[in-house]
Amino acid sequence: MSILEIVLACVLAAVVLAALAAWLFRKDTEIEDRRRGAARLAGVLSNLGLKKTPAFLIDYSVGDYSGMAERIKQLAELFLEGEDAVVKEFEQVFEGCLISKLKTETGRALVAAKLADAAKPADPSVVKEAPAAKAS
Repeated sequence: MSILEIVLACVLAAVVLAALAAWLFRKDTEIEDRRRGAARLAGVLSNLGLKKTPAFLIDYSVGDYSGMAERIKQLAELFLEGEDAVVKEFEQVFEGCLISKLKTETGRALVAAKLADAAKPADPSVVKEAPAAKAS
């Protein structure tokens, strides 16, 4: 091999390594962005009242894969307990969302509009007169 071939091989190797390093940095940035997004979503879901899903997302965001597996196991056990446990968590989420909506003027207007839409006068489920309590 001549000196020129050796220099050319070194330059080619340096270019390939630089391209590989740039690609690896881009991939690392994608993973970091995905993990940051998971952490942000965990915060939002936690503020809404969910407990199990945010814990799973936090484990993912820090790269704790064994913790994620444990969270999946806990979630499966929650579903095996029956629908009451799942419904209870969603009721807490609904209450959290409702409280958050009622904190703003726009949210209160939305809730009022939804209530007005839900209570149509022709709807037989709307209570028109409540029965009086009997005096003992």
